[in-house]
Amino acid sequence: MKAEAALWGACSEWERLAKAASLAIESRNWPLVDECHRVISNIQSEIQELHGRACSEWIRQGIDPKVAARRFQPIVLGLIRQVESNISLLKRVRARVDGEFRQGQEAGRNLRRLQQSYAAVHHTAWSTFS
Repeated sequence: MKAEAALWGACSEWERLAKAASLAIESRNWPLVDECHRVISNIQSEIQELHGRACSEWIRQGIDPKVAARRFQPIVLGLIRQVESNISLLKRVRARVDGEFRQGQEAGRNLRRLQQSYAAVHHTAWSTFS
């Protein structure tokens, strides 16, 4: 049952990191989001290996691997929900950032137009006194 216990631990760590990534997305801490995803990627590989080892353990103990794997269904469904939530959150944050970027671009264009308007008036006004 060592592989099964390690599998539970890996799934729990993935869940913890997915929640940490969610908080990092909300606070726009992109280096932390990247680090969480890097570690999650490693854990996913580990989970695949541990699942194979756990199935071997279950078979040696006379337990149907499909039946034993059902115990993991609640945590797997929770992980799926968390990942979907993070994807949705990323889309919302990206939409906000895109909006802020467009507003910044528009403000820059307005400032350039304003500067050009005053520069033209300023130059014309002084040339009439020469």
